[in-house]
Amino acid sequence: MVKKRNKLIALFAAMLICLITLAALMGGGLTAYAESPVQGSDGVYSVPVNLSGLAMGADNFSSSATVEKSGENYYMTFGHSSSISDMVLESGNMQTGYTVRTENGWTYYTYTMSAERLQRNLSFSAYINAMSRDVSFTITLNLANGTRTGDYVDVGERPAEYVPVIHTTAGNSYEASRGSVFPIPSATATLGDENLDVSISAYYVQGGEQTEVPIANNSVTLENVGEYHVVYRAESSTYLTNLGNPTYTEYDVAITSVAGGSTLAKFEDTNGVLAEGTSLLASRITAGSSIFATAADKMASIADNFEVFGISLVQSDGAEATPDGNITLYLQADMTYDRNEVVVYHMAEDGTLTEISADGYGRYVRFDTSETGTFIVCIPGVAFVMPMWGYAVILVACVLVVAAAVTVTVILVRRKKKAKKLQENAIE
Repeated sequence: MVKKRNKLIALFAAMLICLITLAALMGGGLTAYAESPVQGSDGVYSVPVNLSGLAMGADNFSSSATVEKSGENYYMTFGHSSSISDMVLESGNMQTGYTVRTENGWTYYTYTMSAERLQRNLSFSAYINAMSRDVSFTITLNLANGTRTGDYVDVGERPAEYVPVIHTTAGNSYEASRGSVFPIPSATATLGDENLDVSISAYYVQGGEQTEVPIANNSVTLENVGEYHVVYRAESSTYLTNLGNPTYTEYDVAITSVAGGSTLAKFEDTNGVLAEGTSLLASRITAGSSIFATAADKMASIADNFEVFGISLVQSDGAEATPDGNITLYLQADMTYDRNEVVVYHMAEDGTLTEISADGYGRYVRFDTSETGTFIVCIPGVAFVMPMWGYAVILVACVLVVAAAVTVTVILVRRKKKAKKLQENAIE
């Protein structure tokens, strides 16, 4: 009887271990917080990080965070390797203030936080470059085990805990012909429920020096070959920097002015549906833009490998041009894309996708369209990613297999002992 009880205890212990492992894989459980050393004197602390929600790739993120304390101000630094991009700390309808630096192939974000926020679970999203896929995960700072590493160093002005969010259809970068007029896309800004004004400035870069460029009729004339910038700025006094200044956000749009036309994209108007002097403005839209986020969401079930382009047509006076028939567009997609497999979609403002027949033309992807706006070039196909419930199913199956194996072993042993005893009795 004792042996039977011991075997049952061993079985239940094995099942308990499996269930604990399951809970760890699913990132569950409650965290108890002891008094944190970072709530003591001003200084710099190294704090272990508990990361959950990632089935793989955890080694691409910091295993510890740096927390700086200066009075009532806290700054938490967390980073990722070069295989990751566009890491975003989820903050509801707000945006957390941060600065960015790169070091030895890693990118580090320093977020401004309150002491209360430091003790919460912090939810992030990030973009995996190799998979062209967004991932979500959570980190928890193990504040009770933080270690003081030095004194706080004053590095000047730090962002406020929350900063304005600028909303615009403008891409990150454009290419346009020298002499063309660049119409500046409109923009709005918010800070939570607060609506903010957006100021716009422009400058030209030459020899490392910036020269202010006039804005006329909400447009910039690209008079020279080189690099132009349009800067959107929004600020608010609702939250203040560590120096007591209003919180602010800037969104920088780079425009490369080239001689002989854009290499990123070009068009042909063989049907004569555009006015003479119409030029093309092409933008490669990358992670960090709301347009890219929408495109990535649409591509989640279609393609891991895709690129997003913004295309607009403007008349010589800077006014928007709309074709009343088909033109031929050429987009310079990733050279690794097989031009025989490439698929093009036009994405409307509401996210609706329309597939467009396309083919390869040298380094370009060529197609006919009467649309402008957002285009997605992709190679169809998505990699299988095991969902978290899949790991749970596998683990439960393992528990059942272990339990069955233990049960069968017990039965076989007992039968063997019984047969042996019967044999001994027969001999006697």
